[in-house]
Amino acid sequence: MLSKILSGGLVGQVGKIIDDLHVSEEEKGQIKIRIKELENEINSKQIDVNIADAKSTATDISGILQRSWRPLIGISCAFAIFWEYVAKQFTLFFLALFSVETAPLPSLDLDALMPLVLALLGMAGLRTYEKKAKITK
Repeated sequence: MLSKILSGGLVGQVGKIIDDLHVSEEEKGQIKIRIKELENEINSKQIDVNIADAKSTATDISGILQRSWRPLIGISCAFAIFWEYVAKQFTLFFLALFSVETAPLPSLDLDALMPLVLALLGMAGLRTYEKKAKITK
């Protein structure tokens, strides 16, 4: 996120402001160099955070969630689709078969869910292709 802000937008805008200042070219150059140094320092800190996340061996609930959020999203999507198309339909069938009257069963908004499911499936397919083509290890 920070790299997007600093890579063009913010640095470019600050550079334009510096160019508009009525100072010597040497001072403008020093300011631009200092901004680039700050940008590099922020990027370096982000790399350190990424490395620490990758090395994490936390075994408590936060560590488990940190490493397994993608599978949890996939399982949640699969459960939602299973409920809407299978479990709910069988439940309604058996309730009607035994003449049991209940409150309406919950219905899930699959219009919002399906783009996420398709994106997950697309990423899984892409990852499979990369592994078969030995693009990444």
